Amino acid sequence: MRTHRDTLDLLAEARPARLTPDHSPADPVALMAYPRQGDRQGPTRGLGRRSILAGVGFAAVAAVAAAVVLRPDASGPPDGTALPGNTALPGNTALPGNTATKDPTTASGLLLVAAEHTATSPAQSGRYWVVRAVHGQKQGSVTRNVTDEQWLATRAGDPSVAFVKDPAGGWTVRSMEAHTAANNFLLAGQPRSVAQFAALPTQPNRLEAQLLDWYGDTGRLEGDEKSFLFYSGVAIVLDLPAPAPVRAAAYRMLAAMPGVASLGRVTDSLGRTGIAVAVTRRGDGGTERQTRLIIDPATGRALAQESRGGGTDTYTTIESAHWSDSALPDAAELR
Repeated sequence: MRTHRDTLDLLAEARPARLTPDHSPADPVALMAYPRQGDRQGPTRGLGRRSILAGVGFAAVAAVAAAVVLRPDASGPPDGTALPGNTALPGNTALPGNTATKDPTTASGLLLVAAEHTATSPAQSGRYWVVRAVHGQKQGSVTRNVTDEQWLATRAGDPSVAFVKDPAGGWTVRSMEAHTAANNFLLAGQPRSVAQFAALPTQPNRLEAQLLDWYGDTGRLEGDEKSFLFYSGVAIVLDLPAPAPVRAAAYRMLAAMPGVASLGRVTDSLGRTGIAVAVTRRGDGGTERQTRLIIDPATGRALAQESRGGGTDTYTTIESAHWSDSALPDAAELR
């Protein structure tokens, strides 16, 4: 049976070794690998720093596997141009859909606004959690990206499938062997089920305590708790099928964290406007990387996660994430 890796694992492999002195992924969010088949049995204790933060969160993109190659994007930014998501807009220009209020001026203010919007979202569920995302990498003047749409089963017995968009605009099916409703999603270093997300606390302090308990299961290293909590919170709000009250709690947990900075208005790789918050972390090799979360303050929706530094920038931009009770589509049906 093949070992499946997610698209972001491919990004990690594409990173030149010279840019990462310890040959480990420089950013545990953007360059993380889905657990290998031998790692699905439960928490593994006593792991090193690389393993602790390597599987913090995000929906599994494992189906793309080695068959997917990130393709050069001819329309990517020229040499010296900032990655999409770093285009600041002037003044206090109002965001679309948010014309009545000014932008939040602090990271905590933005995150609390997002929490309020999210908390009022209606309860939803479905047979599949469907995520369409663009995964990209920029090195120098070259930008590469791949778009996929995952249909991740939430009920025992249903298959999970990923579709990968080709340069001509069509879609190719990639099977997701060994992926089940019990292990389709990754948070805090281990596969989680939708039922586990539904059981997460809806109070920020209790959510933090639960995540830190899981952090202890991975093998606690002093000083990494802040990074772990930030990456876990980002994962919950970005593309995991957590209920609205849990996502609101994650936003409030992030709002209370020290060291989270507001970067103001930016655009993501799809050209959508939002506000970015970020933390900066120094890796084992001494290289600093900034991890950004881009949020639409008008809706509380998390749009994208970006990682910058060390000569390689990466991003995951969520085009859509929603529940579906439909049967799996054919690749030809996707647009």
